[in-house]
Amino acid sequence: MIDLKKEFGKRVRQYRKTMGLSQMKFAEKADITFQTLSSIEHGITFPSYPILMKIIETLNVPIVKLFCYDEETVTVKDTEVFNYTVELLEQLDYEKRKLVFKFINMLNED
Repeated sequence: MIDLKKEFGKRVRQYRKTMGLSQMKFAEKADITFQTLSSIEHGITFPSYPILMKIIETLNVPIVKLFCYDEETVTVKDTEVFNYTVELLEQLDYEKRKLVFKFINMLNED
């Protein structure tokens, strides 16, 4: 099974390095702490919704790029479900997205 935190962190690191930014510079640009970014990139934590939005804006990539993983680990059905979920989320206002994100975090807690 895919470790979402680790895969997400790898993807953030990959795009940050493509931008040619150190963790410190990227964190500064995204207005998050260095420790937060490091923790995300190492797959220790998953960002809160506001931090996720800051990362996406700073990376300037579509959100789906941060969640598309190796084809061997994600089936077509998984991709379809994910894409549909993203479409639904885009239709929600900010407050409702926060609620969805909190719910997902609760489901993901060990």
